[in-house]
Amino acid sequence: MSSTLRERLKKMRRSFTSPCTVAKRLKIDFEESEIPSQCSSDPSPLEDLQKSSHIQTVVPPADTGPSECVLSSSKPATPSTSQQDLLQEKRRLLKRVEEKEEILRRLKMVKLYRSKNDLTELQSLIEKWRKSSQHLLYELQTALSTENKKISLTHLIESYGLDEKLLHYNRTEEDFDEP
Repeated sequence: MSSTLRERLKKMRRSFTSPCTVAKRLKIDFEESEIPSQCSSDPSPLEDLQKSSHIQTVVPPADTGPSECVLSSSKPATPSTSQQDLLQEKRRLLKRVEEKEEILRRLKMVKLYRSKNDLTELQSLIEKWRKSSQHLLYELQTALSTENKKISLTHLIESYGLDEKLLHYNRTEEDFDEP
């Protein structure tokens, strides 16, 4: 979780006021955090809450009004082996889902890159750049050469720090290779 998201959540917690008053803060595990706890007088949320994997009941205290309620849990202290197996399976499946989402994200990035950058168009642009660079080096060679002394293409390429492979330059022949 990023630090900015953490800060936003902290600020939201301070400003949030719940209709339920709880005597002490409940420690909620990762598995239980996905179960919404609602405090209202509607019977349907109570039925949904009772049907969940952890049996929880909402018990209103006798001396308070209907706007306040207390959450009590009748969950056993240690989960059974089948519940542990289910939790392990859930963790394993969540991990697989995250891996598949990462693969999907990467594939979408590749698709976007390929749609934006047509490879044949890029190849033609590279060829165009190479030919213009070779032509420019020939022009520089003729412009910088004096009457008696001719500057070599190798000297020009080295002085400007160009890559010979990109230009398809052959040092032994002192000329450009045509692909």
